[in-house]
Amino acid sequence: MGASDLLGRLALAGVKLTLLGPDKLAAEPRAALTDELRALIRNHKAELIEALAPIGGKRHDERGREIRRQRALAKLAAEPDRQRVAIFDPDADPAFVICTIAIRGVGTCELKIPRAKFDPWAVLEALEQPKH
Repeated sequence: MGASDLLGRLALAGVKLTLLGPDKLAAEPRAALTDELRALIRNHKAELIEALAPIGGKRHDERGREIRRQRALAKLAAEPDRQRVAIFDPDADPAFVICTIAIRGVGTCELKIPRAKFDPWAVLEALEQPKH
């Protein structure tokens, strides 16, 4: 069970997990915690702390970047007739939308697009343009 699955399970049980410090979690309401949920939290504490870490943290940013990169590469592999694909992450940063682009045989890159100027259709249209 990964951290996101466990957080979902806790939410279904009515439990909210909060990061209190670099190594400390709080679960509320305590009355909703079962022995099984307590054990799961203990056994997955490091993963939960990493998942709940602030977005501005370097480790969290690197993990998010790699996840987006892998998603873009998987999308490119699933669409063999396409040369370029893009995925958008509107939740990674409050001020920007992160656009990850994968180009077959070249690599990947990320763009931080200010929310006020973000137009996904313009990005997708640019990706469809023939090679120059």
